[in-house]
Amino acid sequence: MRKLKHMFFLVLAVITLVITSCAGNNAQMGADSASLSGSKPLRAPDVLSKENVFLTERLSNNYDTLVIKKFSADSVEYSNVNDEEKVSITRFFPRLQDDVAESLKIALQQKGIFNNVNIAKGDVRPNERTVILEGNFTEFNAGNRAVKWLVGFGAGRAYIRVSGRLVDAATGKELANFEEQATGLAGAFSMEDFQTLFPRQAETIGINIADFIAKLY
Repeated sequence: MRKLKHMFFLVLAVITLVITSCAGNNAQMGADSASLSGSKPLRAPDVLSKENVFLTERLSNNYDTLVIKKFSADSVEYSNVNDEEKVSITRFFPRLQDDVAESLKIALQQKGIFNNVNIAKGDVRPNERTVILEGNFTEFNAGNRAVKWLVGFGAGRAYIRVSGRLVDAATGKELANFEEQATGLAGAFSMEDFQTLFPRQAETIGINIADFIAKLY
């Protein structure tokens, strides 16, 4: 009777071991399959202030053209800006649009990624193998020079903030989105006015977005 009991528990232990092993193998096969199929989104590059990436493959696998749409200011917020300064920002806003787009284009061309990098002059056709970059200026903060002088440590800083996204031109599918803020040392500590700072910050934003895209390419 004891021998029978012993054999029973031995068989039970073997069966348990086989089931556990099969379950582990199946789980590993599932993980390997997911990895091979690229079903998990790519890791966010951690270049910009905020990033969400939905791509499961690198951009270079499916795209050879990037079209840059100039950023709009449809719902921009003005901070530390009076009515006169708001008129001034509105007047030179087209320059800021160009500064972001041109610095982004040049930076991408210098990196040698995408066969074609173009700045859109109108509606973009739904072409295959094309990515659209579109975005908005979300805040113009002219800062406060008096606070900079009295407080320091970045208080009263002037900055530009934007949001944007990468979209598949053929399907309209969002591939990634982001937010970025450009302040820099000058925006945080110098006594320069926003008319001087904003164009430089716009160029910095373009360069930073190019670094973000390059990490996904």
